[in-house]
Amino acid sequence: MDRQQFPLSYGGDNDIGDYLYNFPADYYELYDDQLEDENQYYQSNTETHDEPSFWSNLTFHQLCTQCVVPAVGSTGNLLGTTLILCVFFRLFIVICNKIKIVPEAILHTVCAICGILPLIIFHEDGDVYQLLLQIILYPMFCYIVSIICILTLKHHSSIVFSIIILFTLFYRECFTNDSKWQKTKSAHMLMSMKAMAILFDIQSNKLRKFPSVPQYTGYMMCAGTVYLGPFLTFQEYSNAFLFSVNWNKTKVCHLIWKIIISLLCFVLSICVVDWLFSQHLSTNNKSNSIINIFLTMYKQALEFRTGHYFVAYASTVFATVCGYHSEYNSEILVTRPLIMEWPRSLLHVVVHWNAPMHYWLKKYVFEEVLKYGNKNKKHRNRFIAVGTTYLVSSLLHGLERRLSAVLLSLAAYTYVEHQIRTKLASRFPNTFSYYAKNKDSRHNSKTYLGSPNQNNWLFWSINLMFTILNIIHLAYLGSIVDMSVDNSHNTTYQESFAPWSRVSYFSHFITLVMFFISFIL
Repeated sequence: MDRQQFPLSYGGDNDIGDYLYNFPADYYELYDDQLEDENQYYQSNTETHDEPSFWSNLTFHQLCTQCVVPAVGSTGNLLGTTLILCVFFRLFIVICNKIKIVPEAILHTVCAICGILPLIIFHEDGDVYQLLLQIILYPMFCYIVSIICILTLKHHSSIVFSIIILFTLFYRECFTNDSKWQKTKSAHMLMSMKAMAILFDIQSNKLRKFPSVPQYTGYMMCAGTVYLGPFLTFQEYSNAFLFSVNWNKTKVCHLIWKIIISLLCFVLSICVVDWLFSQHLSTNNKSNSIINIFLTMYKQALEFRTGHYFVAYASTVFATVCGYHSEYNSEILVTRPLIMEWPRSLLHVVVHWNAPMHYWLKKYVFEEVLKYGNKNKKHRNRFIAVGTTYLVSSLLHGLERRLSAVLLSLAAYTYVEHQIRTKLASRFPNTFSYYAKNKDSRHNSKTYLGSPNQNNWLFWSINLMFTILNIIHLAYLGSIVDMSVDNSHNTTYQESFAPWSRVSYFSHFITLVMFFISFIL
């Protein structure tokens, strides 16, 4: 199915600034072509949202047989194959650690092979050789450029290397029409992030020495994460070879449950969400009513979000099976859907949408930019750091028009909401509450400001109002990443932003009003 995904990612746990989108994978390209006829019908009706979709004409039984079953079957093949390779890799590591005669280079090589095998097995264009060149040559390029930067630019090697890599991604995205690049650019984005992280960690002495060729290759193409993610630091990757995994019934059941949730989210994104909403929209003749317009926007945004949850849960399972741990020897957590669907604040959304990507943007972009700022101009430094983080994330995703607009809008929304809610919580502590940095805290940690009496009905009403407003904002922002619409560079401005112009950009105007209110406060 030729639909393209634009998932979110962010940075900034201690500051509002580093919030951006993630682009884990065009997971719809993993989907089989069994629904191609239906998809062609669906795409032919995307010029207007007033027409019913293909799925609205189906009964529930027809939906299951024509969409749900083929979707689970084809996607299950990929997930199952990847999971088997992850299990094989983990067993291979366990056996090698016990016999202790297998060279370390072999372990990293097997890891890389298990990482790229799913791409080869499910590659349908026939030219596997070109696909391998796209995947294998890029780590070699990054390795060589990294060594050159380290030898020639000792103090600024990470900055120069990052600029080179970002320019390379931008060039490939904008000036090449290679279909192989389009199919592997999510893998290239993840490998680019890893390559940049290594040089920043070496410069900060977090890594004592540059990885060897087998270590570097295994890290860049590590099993289970090369295509869907998540991002791993080199230390998290190394933990798979150092720490044992304590398997028990509870942990196995927990992984099975995550696989079920992942497939459920995929089915929701592909079939069910559109079918459920279309049932109401097709029976309501008032297509221009406020409720119908909002439901259409919310439907498109929900399809987008459930698609991201599919990728997030699947990547979490693969990372866990492979034995990857966080730096604190805990399970890697990618996303929290409940926070996304009931957003108490946009700051929570940008932090928990994709935790590994948030960590990368915060640590290797936002905080690195702050180091070069003037200590006497903290506000300006933070503004520059936010802008740089936004630019880097956009470059990683090819500066796509809609994605960049959503990124910029979300950054502004989060900043305005943070400002107004922090000021309200400080001025009216008995009524307002907000998760922000407490100036009186000795440990400089984040706590809820104000509202000692949380049973106050006004307190709950105001916080509920912000939650509902955030739901509306996310539906509005997600509506332009409608996955049934072509995302190529050939689309016009009117086509790209038609969902926003249809509602007269009302969400941006609400944010503008809130911005002026924050000044008054």
